[in-house]
Amino acid sequence: MDESLAKPKQDDVEADIVNLSGGAIEHVEAEMVRITQGGAREITANEVGMRQGGAISVQAQVFDAKQSAALAVRADHVSVQESALGLVIADHVHSRRSRHLVTIADQVELADSSTVLLLAREVHGPVETVLDTRGAMLAGLVAGIAVGLVLFVGQLVSRRR
Repeated sequence: MDESLAKPKQDDVEADIVNLSGGAIEHVEAEMVRITQGGAREITANEVGMRQGGAISVQAQVFDAKQSAALAVRADHVSVQESALGLVIADHVHSRRSRHLVTIADQVELADSSTVLLLAREVHGPVETVLDTRGAMLAGLVAGIAVGLVLFVGQLVSRRR
């Protein structure tokens, strides 16, 4: 690819307010970060807003995303719409038409959203889960028994040789 046509990639940015429209940043540390059609590897901020953006890791007090994706989000308040998140750890989560792999929160409000694993103290709204708290404990118990049996049989077979 011709380097003159490629968008420049910034390594680290530290500022009070960061507005990124297009392009990519490795690490952002700021009071407020706004990303539109861009991405960042790691974001640390008080407030993060993303529109059609992406991030691998986000740590913030407030995270607000629309039509965006993030692999791991740790925030006090998370509000997402039409987005996809991997791991979400928050005090309060509000999700509308979004998908999550794992959601861990005190209070969750979900509207037309789904999550594979949901661990929450309080849930509002209908939610589709593959594993809820009881299901996760049962899956862990079954997996532990299965691994224990495999190791036990492996020891029996190795002793006979």
